[in-house]
Amino acid sequence: MVWPPVQRRDVPQQPGKFPQGPPPRPPQGTPVKPPAPQPRPQIVPAAEQAPPREVRSGPQSPVRPRPLPPPPPAPPSEPAITPPGPEHEVSTGGLRRLIQAVGGGHGEADAEYEARLQQPFHGTRHIVVLGCTGGAGQTVTSLMLGHTFAQHNGEPVVAIDVNPGPGALARRTRSETNETLTGLITRADQVTSLTAMRRYTSQAKSGLDVIAAGRNPLQALDDRDYALAIRTIDKFYSVTLLDAAAAVVARVLPYADQVVLVAPASSDAPRAVAMTFEWLDGHGYDELRSRAVTVINGVSRRSMDDVEQAEAVARGRCRALVRIPWDDHLSMDRAPRNELRSLRAPTRRAYLALAGVVAGGFSVMPERYQELEQEQEATR
Repeated sequence: MVWPPVQRRDVPQQPGKFPQGPPPRPPQGTPVKPPAPQPRPQIVPAAEQAPPREVRSGPQSPVRPRPLPPPPPAPPSEPAITPPGPEHEVSTGGLRRLIQAVGGGHGEADAEYEARLQQPFHGTRHIVVLGCTGGAGQTVTSLMLGHTFAQHNGEPVVAIDVNPGPGALARRTRSETNETLTGLITRADQVTSLTAMRRYTSQAKSGLDVIAAGRNPLQALDDRDYALAIRTIDKFYSVTLLDAAAAVVARVLPYADQVVLVAPASSDAPRAVAMTFEWLDGHGYDELRSRAVTVINGVSRRSMDDVEQAEAVARGRCRALVRIPWDDHLSMDRAPRNELRSLRAPTRRAYLALAGVVAGGFSVMPERYQELEQEQEATR
């Protein structure tokens, strides 16, 4: 069931193609501000706690992780969980159930998401953030997701900007270097320590490292360049987020362990979500799509009809739905002050819920590690 009870309308999916490039649009993360007051968000906790994972064996974090808190008590039965679809019912991966996190949480729910973020895991994880349409807010979602991971996870976290433009990721954070992703790839053989790696990053107050896109990254970099960049970054970072432009989606998706799909809280959202799902399925990423987290960004009372129609399209076809409420502090004119502490409390809780849902998926071992284990077993 859903709390509070609402009437939902099914929205037919419309065929189309994944956009090859964003049309002219306002700056990322700035949907049209509604005049109506912002709703008080609710959170729907996950149905089960992610199982413990191995401590990853990788480079030591420059930030000492805090001790893991004791497991939080079982969440209350309300607000209610949206029942998962049949394909999500049987799982050993914690959050592989379809849940609906509605813009925040309180008390025990917050503690649960924080505990998920602090759970150790083996190896590295790559999260690709995609906008279902232009101006959806994918860049600000990437940034705030990165801030939340850096603040709560205790491991090195990096966000890579491969979505250049006026509202680019690197423009929303303070700049500490003139180096870019292109320079990192060119001199990858010289990056042998975290200190050397930090020459190519700017660090936010949260501890998130950001790598700027550089000049013409969409045209200048090919598949081998992205492969080299990922291999180099994996030596030093546990969690990598990629804010990907539509033109490079095909190049970065092969490295994705999870995708976060961002749609605006507008009348465009249902069709944009349907087209994005269709594109992913048509290009062989149906399994990745089924584990995706869909974010509806900029939710307000005025936009609730559009939000519910978009969720009707996504429900049963992705792992989780998260609503992010409208917040003036996410506008581009506030950059580079787009930090968690500047947000309203409901918005911070919403990003905590989003990060907790994504972290719950870390219990699923990426295919690259499964293939490596199979190769090692075959050689024994």
